[in-house]
Amino acid sequence: MKNTFVKIASLTALSAILFTACKKDKVETPAPVEQELITTIKLNVTGDGGFNKTFTYKVENGFGSTTQGNITKDDVVLAPGKTYNVSVELLNEKVSPVENLTEEVVGESDEHLFLFQSSPATGNGAISFSDGSKDGNGSPFNQTIKFNTATAGNGALTLTLKHQPTNKAATIPEAAGGETDVEATFAVKLQ
Repeated sequence: MKNTFVKIASLTALSAILFTACKKDKVETPAPVEQELITTIKLNVTGDGGFNKTFTYKVENGFGSTTQGNITKDDVVLAPGKTYNVSVELLNEKVSPVENLTEEVVGESDEHLFLFQSSPATGNGAISFSDGSKDGNGSPFNQTIKFNTATAGNGALTLTLKHQPTNKAATIPEAAGGETDVEATFAVKLQ
């Protein structure tokens, strides 16, 4: 009888060990964050003497799409040796009415970073950047910024919007980390 009890107890313990060893914990996988579709960037530029122009970059099927469709973009034409106030506007023009995503990105400014790069960085056709807007923590956000134009010439301006950057003090996309929501390069003419 004692022997049977020991065997039953041993089998019960072995069953418990096997059951718990085979039991798999359910791992919760976070749902992927769905990014908003951005089809259009507008650079709203104001300056001295009533200068007020909008330069647009449109990607028919949205930035980051594998099939972008038609791309249309304006040349950024500014005067040399001037300072301009710039604000970035983001739109989804694939829906009707058009969806303005700017307010949403501004509301999540601590999770976003606009970066501007000029090529060339200095000299003829270059633009430098200053006084970018900050997020709620006082870190760079740059949805509004100043463009300081150099001497006359041609160049390029690249705007990148990073989502959840790991380094908000970065001045180039590679150093910022996070995901790229938008990258657009405009031709620049300082004349």
